[in-house]
Amino acid sequence: MNIFFMGTPEFAVPTLDLLNKNYDIIGVFTQPPRQSGRGMKKIKSSIQQYSEKNKLNFYTPNNLRENKVYKILESLNPDLIIVVAYGLLIPEIILKIPSYGCINGHASLLPKWRGAAPIQRAIEAGDKKTGCTSMLMEKGLDTGPMIHKKEIIIKMEDDVIDLFKRLSLLTAECLDETIKKLIYGESKQTPQNNSEASYANKLSKKEGLINWNNNSLNIFNKMRAFKIFPGTYFHYKNDTINIIDGYPLNKKHNENPGTVLTTSDNIQIACSKNTVFQINSLKKSGKKSMTAKEFL
Repeated sequence: MNIFFMGTPEFAVPTLDLLNKNYDIIGVFTQPPRQSGRGMKKIKSSIQQYSEKNKLNFYTPNNLRENKVYKILESLNPDLIIVVAYGLLIPEIILKIPSYGCINGHASLLPKWRGAAPIQRAIEAGDKKTGCTSMLMEKGLDTGPMIHKKEIIIKMEDDVIDLFKRLSLLTAECLDETIKKLIYGESKQTPQNNSEASYANKLSKKEGLINWNNNSLNIFNKMRAFKIFPGTYFHYKNDTINIIDGYPLNKKHNENPGTVLTTSDNIQIACSKNTVFQINSLKKSGKKSMTAKEFL
């Protein structure tokens, strides 16, 4: 089984690592180095760094619609293309090159949370479970027939960082098992039920602004989901305050949402439906994180 791999961030590394140990990786596509940080230095993707370290044949095309990209894949003649968090749309002409097609490892239980941010949207929505789905790629966005699924529980204490780590390992296992099913002729394709589909839209900075008219559990879920980006924040005395850690409380009150109720070792703020959000640590713009007590 000659496999060509497409992926970019750290999330995709466990999959490439496992496949590299078990199969023949004949080539890798990853996005080109991007400028990042204060010095705007060009940073290689995690997949490029892994490929260099393990002496894999890799390419960094800016897009996949160039004729030279098609010629690279056609000359390598892969049996299968595996895609994990690549970040570029794959043209239909490329999907038809490998004899087993292109298989994507998507970090949700499809058809729920198709799209760019399935992990964050699952936490934000308060889902109790999530997982990985391997699917045969087609022209639509995450609409192809499903081959294999693996499921995990989302714990109350899980944030997006925790779930990224767990799902990156689960995705590797899911795709390894999918390939074994293909090799032994045991794979079955199940069409997705489009009526059950939901979309995990890309996150925007403005989504992180807290609306205290929500109940405290919704605010807690946003805090867990948006920890990497955009964060959860509120405005106070012309400053933007980011919440680093907090917890929802069921606590009766007669105050308007947004009212500060207590300021002792923590900060408790009134929310809707007799709920309270307790802030344990927070951060001013440009400052280090501090406990609520230090902030006060």
